[in-house]
Amino acid sequence: MKRIAYFYGIFLNLMGACFSLPLITALIYMETSSIRAFSLVILFCLAAGSLLRRLCRSSIDSLRIKPRETYLLVATVWLIASAIGALPYMLTGALPNFFDAFFETASGFTTTGATVIDGVEALPRAVLIWRSLSQWLGGMGIIVLFVAFLPSFGIKARNIAAAETPGPTVTKLSSTFTGTAQRLYIAYIILTAAMLLLLMAGNVSFYDSLNHSFTTMATGGFSTYSNSIAHFGSNYVTWVITIFMFLAGTNFELFFVLFSGSIKKVMKNEEFRLYASIVFAATLLISISLMTQGGYTDAFQSLTDSAFQVMTILSTTGYATVDFNLWPTLCLMLIVILMIIGGSSSSTAGGIKVIRLLVLSKLLRREVSLKLHERSVNDIRVNRHKLLPETLSFIISFLTMYIFTILLGTLAVSIADPAGIITNFTAVLSCISNVGPGLDKVGPTCTFSFYSNFSKFILSFIMIAGRLELSTLFIIFTPYYWKPGRV
Repeated sequence: MKRIAYFYGIFLNLMGACFSLPLITALIYMETSSIRAFSLVILFCLAAGSLLRRLCRSSIDSLRIKPRETYLLVATVWLIASAIGALPYMLTGALPNFFDAFFETASGFTTTGATVIDGVEALPRAVLIWRSLSQWLGGMGIIVLFVAFLPSFGIKARNIAAAETPGPTVTKLSSTFTGTAQRLYIAYIILTAAMLLLLMAGNVSFYDSLNHSFTTMATGGFSTYSNSIAHFGSNYVTWVITIFMFLAGTNFELFFVLFSGSIKKVMKNEEFRLYASIVFAATLLISISLMTQGGYTDAFQSLTDSAFQVMTILSTTGYATVDFNLWPTLCLMLIVILMIIGGSSSSTAGGIKVIRLLVLSKLLRREVSLKLHERSVNDIRVNRHKLLPETLSFIISFLTMYIFTILLGTLAVSIADPAGIITNFTAVLSCISNVGPGLDKVGPTCTFSFYSNFSKFILSFIMIAGRLELSTLFIIFTPYYWKPGRV
């Protein structure tokens, strides 16, 4: 346990450093309460982290985290991060209730984007930048971020990546995972910077551009305005964000394939082709539905709203330009389906991931083939690579856990808050897929503030579980995990 406690110390010190940007923002805008709050949190993180490192320094030579300890480390760090990240909300008075603050922070780090704040414009700018930064930090994995740029700590990064990175596989882009993680984060930073410049070119202020670049690339969806992207009233801004949501929902490893000049490899990638096909088909269907049933008369505006909403839900970003609660039933059904699917593996998006949908379709096709040709041998291959039986088993297990978590989560929330089946079901679905808005009372123009403290805690837990691909968090609550030598 000393190895893990020592890492907690490192993590707290680094998290303290992450509060520097909100503190600088508070100093620029002379927000007294924010200056005090973020200063106290930074001092706490530095003091607590340094104390843990000093007390556990004797184990520094054996900091190699064992595979069994990885699950405990990753799960508890995300819980600790959410608890520490809640302090600025409480100290500034933005969210004095701990359950509200914890929900907001968990929603931030998991890039869910669900909020309990009514009227975010009233919050200090430093708090708003922290909301956005928390999503950017959580987008690619808060632990992998630290390990990627601080490899000297001796953490086995690949074990952590397997427990934290979205998607069923982690491809190596370098001889070491540290090199792979660094390359992925370089792409992440470059795309964030590019979006920042393009938004500023559309007459969006630097402050708003930075916030929305953070939350778009993280597919988080927190905005500095209650009416989200609709505030800007600009089709240019809408399309810039739509394009970058598409990129953020794409497998980041493909960017390096593209940068190497292998455009054909990108276009032949089965997951990317299915991802792009889903975007095209859903956008077309919703656009037609809006023109024929939704009261739209402008074809371009219909296409703009359709493309934006498809991307914000499929990438699990959760922005809004319109209240899709008012759209035709076909559109709402498609939105629920997109919430379940999510983005690509190794992206910042949530959901079950396109790669799993692809594998599931191939499994179903194989079952049909075996019924017709009992002696046929059909391997499941993705991009010409044969999938191992263990991989197929894990995908089926994940889908099973995903369904059961939604059902049990909806049941638990409904016990405390009988807000209606559509509201509670889509609230849980939104949280486990890290989408943000749901339907009915948790739609794009609503918040989760009406839920009880019990439901907020359950939903916060589900957000973290969904972000960690379920098994990473749930496994530490099983008796099997705590039996030595079993895991």
